[in-house]
Amino acid sequence: MPNPTVRADRNRLRQWLPLVAVAATALALSFPSPQVAKIFPDSVTYLHWSEGRPPTVPLFYLVFRPDAPINIAQTVLSMVAWTTMGWMLLGLVGAIYAAMLAVSLPVLLWNLSVLSESLGLTFGAALCAATVALGRQWTRPRFALWAACAVLFTGVRVENFLFVPPLCAALLLWHRARWLPLLSVGAATALLFLVFGVILDRGTDHWQNRMTNVVLTRVLQDPELTIEFFARGLPRDEGMLAARGQMLKYYDTEWRNRTPAFQHWLDDESRPVYMRWLTTLMPHRKLIAWMDSIMHRGQYDYYTGGLHLPAITMDARMYDATQIPFVYWRWMAVVPVACAVLTLSVRFIDLFGLAYLIAVYVLTFGVYHGDSGELDRHMVLVAALYRMAPIVVLASVWEHAHALWQRWRNGAREEDVTA
Repeated sequence: MPNPTVRADRNRLRQWLPLVAVAATALALSFPSPQVAKIFPDSVTYLHWSEGRPPTVPLFYLVFRPDAPINIAQTVLSMVAWTTMGWMLLGLVGAIYAAMLAVSLPVLLWNLSVLSESLGLTFGAALCAATVALGRQWTRPRFALWAACAVLFTGVRVENFLFVPPLCAALLLWHRARWLPLLSVGAATALLFLVFGVILDRGTDHWQNRMTNVVLTRVLQDPELTIEFFARGLPRDEGMLAARGQMLKYYDTEWRNRTPAFQHWLDDESRPVYMRWLTTLMPHRKLIAWMDSIMHRGQYDYYTGGLHLPAITMDARMYDATQIPFVYWRWMAVVPVACAVLTLSVRFIDLFGLAYLIAVYVLTFGVYHGDSGELDRHMVLVAALYRMAPIVVLASVWEHAHALWQRWRNGAREEDVTA
């Protein structure tokens, strides 16, 4: 007769077989053909750690060099992370949904490139999966996995830090007795943000470049913003006004020499002015007005040129169909609250659902207002997470429905025994 422990282990392994099957299928459909990863101008700053880049991507590329193995490694990690996130939320249905998202062009193409987007997408999905797993049951291995995902995700791009605090807050509310290790991880991610996003960033011209993009292609293109920033001290520099709508002008040395008033404002005044403006309601109003547009599938011809993409990747119908207008998307927060109220019980997935929606919005706010350049590239993470929101809130419905079913079945058994 089989040992009960062995039988239990086999049952646990059998429960994971559907996830393995979905992940393997997604990997088979998206497996990259032999080709060298595509190199971009920014790639050198990841291959050779420089310009104050956060550490995750450069360290990853120390292990995997830009040839065929890097494409395979990034693709495997992506499929595992996304299908696991879907599985942790909504079982087989969630895994299939996430797999379809992971093989779509806006997500998969970055696996064949030397940039930060692939690892940002992968560790973002992994962090969500690890948060749900840790929220449901606290164990040391789960905490270690969650901590690693949080730190690695923040270490991809500094603005990714904005996604971490809401998830950490959900865990703190659920595991209040574990506040010290949770806050320690939160502090570690905050330190990464402070070092690479503030201290080292001040030693580069990244802020000036980003702010020049914002002023020329966003502020001066919007009459309301133009009036607002002139009132906040933006100089009426003729050279600056003549460059309205142009991107990356900061790298034009001749133009910089012709705009001394604007350059002085960039160096000495723009940071506090812009930060104060971000604390007002106007940036939220502007973001909401553009939310549906920036969540659309972008134009990726520049990034896909020369790549041999799997055939399934070019079918974007699922990606396009899963974009929910923001006017409806924001009301998803009602679902976990309604589940808790109607069942008179709160589950961790309810807290996670609310934290997730807040985190997606906060990250979108940070990325959108952080730079107006290459939005098609920089918004891929938030656009993918945005599309996972229905699975997140449906997980609340499923868990509460399953709990009610279990309660009803146990009550029926007790009545039968009593009878």
